[in-house]
Amino acid sequence: MNILIIQGHPDDQSFTHSNALNSYETLRNDGMNVRIIDLAIADFDPVLRYGYRTHMQERGFIDQVQQKIDWADHICFFFPVWWGAEPSVLKGLIDRALTPGFAYERKGPLRVKGFLKGKEASLFMTSDDPGYYHRRYGGVVSRWRKDILGMSGIKLTKIMIMGGARWVNSEEKRLAYMERCSHQIQAVAYKGLEKPMVD
Repeated sequence: MNILIIQGHPDDQSFTHSNALNSYETLRNDGMNVRIIDLAIADFDPVLRYGYRTHMQERGFIDQVQQKIDWADHICFFFPVWWGAEPSVLKGLIDRALTPGFAYERKGPLRVKGFLKGKEASLFMTSDDPGYYHRRYGGVVSRWRKDILGMSGIKLTKIMIMGGARWVNSEEKRLAYMERCSHQIQAVAYKGLEKPMVD
């Protein structure tokens, strides 16, 4: 099982960044096939300046991202929810990497063929709103499930949300959430392997 972690917070001192790196290091220490894309340190232009009319000249980083997505069986997205959506740097990566011809083909207004079928994804989010709010009333979760991942053919299999994140000041609670996230990814990584997940 090839696991790709995409860290979508622009601040490398954030809790989300620490959470993503903790899961990455946990899997790497377990000897699993894991790679990471860290948008806090990535050097790329997240603005899709010409839409899909023409390719932007700077493509090195985007080519690497697409290669990692091709390689991955399961993609783990880590990001905070700001204004009901992911940070702009992560939205920019989606705009520039999940492009027509690579991720999907549109054959009409309601006819879309996803090219990334067989891949799965998980979302690991933090939000000032309660977690149930995003699960019950849609917004960011339904958009990712249907429009971003779904249109590309990727199946969303797990959603973890730490709600009220701004007020979770307990180090113990934050570490517990990080541990739950890494255990969830371990369970995915060990799927189909003889080695059981270690608690």
